[in-house]
Amino acid sequence: MLRLFENGNRDNLLLPAAITDTGYERDLNEDRYCVLETKLGIFWAVLDGLGGVSGGEVAAQIAMDAFLREVANCTEKDDPEEVLIKAIREANRIIILRRQNPNFAGMGTTLVAALITPNRLYIANVGDSRAYLIKDDDITQLTVDHTLVQQYVDMGKLLASEALSHPESHVLTKCLGSDHRLTPDLFSFGIYQNSGYDTLVLCTDGLYSMLTEKELADIVRSHSPQTAVVKLVELVKNRGGFDNITVAVIPIPGRVSLEDSVMKLSDRRSKFINLSPIFWIAFFIGVLLLVMAIMVALLVLN
Repeated sequence: MLRLFENGNRDNLLLPAAITDTGYERDLNEDRYCVLETKLGIFWAVLDGLGGVSGGEVAAQIAMDAFLREVANCTEKDDPEEVLIKAIREANRIIILRRQNPNFAGMGTTLVAALITPNRLYIANVGDSRAYLIKDDDITQLTVDHTLVQQYVDMGKLLASEALSHPESHVLTKCLGSDHRLTPDLFSFGIYQNSGYDTLVLCTDGLYSMLTEKELADIVRSHSPQTAVVKLVELVKNRGGFDNITVAVIPIPGRVSLEDSVMKLSDRRSKFINLSPIFWIAFFIGVLLLVMAIMVALLVLN
């Protein structure tokens, strides 16, 4: 059964829409989405619960509820990044507490969240739910998946085009409930008010794993958000609909600048450690040559 969020006229190109669907092969819908307008801006979140009958649906629901409680009381004076991080950490804390119940020991959830303010777009994510930005003829993935195959791509062991078809494509390296020290990735982009607009898409892997970025962008560009979300779900279900499917299509009032961006990746250290072996061999050879040059210089001076 489709659950559709619509704000106003069905055919209004500037009004957002979101939809979630169980798909054909799941008994439960473990996906969730939410939207809340606050004094700081408009918050959106899309979540994909993990754990099946062991609590995926519960994890997504309690994480969404905790996220909304935290952001509901923010003011225009609050720091947007701190609000997002605090809300996600609170959701993580509650899931970890609930995991102490043996019936929910394996539960967790992904989360991708957006905060839209008059002059800036903030994106935070944990796991493999994604944010895309569609600008005219371009589509850009704004988030970086927290998955094993993404680590393979970062290390040069796998091509990005091969990641989704890899047998370990759904193995997460991070999710809400996995670590009490969890910190999300955080991205922010400038918004410049003018006569145009760009479109933000938030979605779970049940959507993006079943279509190409071009197909996603073409449908969003060709229809109102209210029509686009329905057509996207229909396309995925026509191709099997193996997973829960959730997507939000959100027009941004103004142009989002990818050049005016700040990215705070929580796993920079791990990505540095996981650089390719060729890099490390060259690094250590360089250090060895430098040490030898210093020793020769000291001998000459003596």
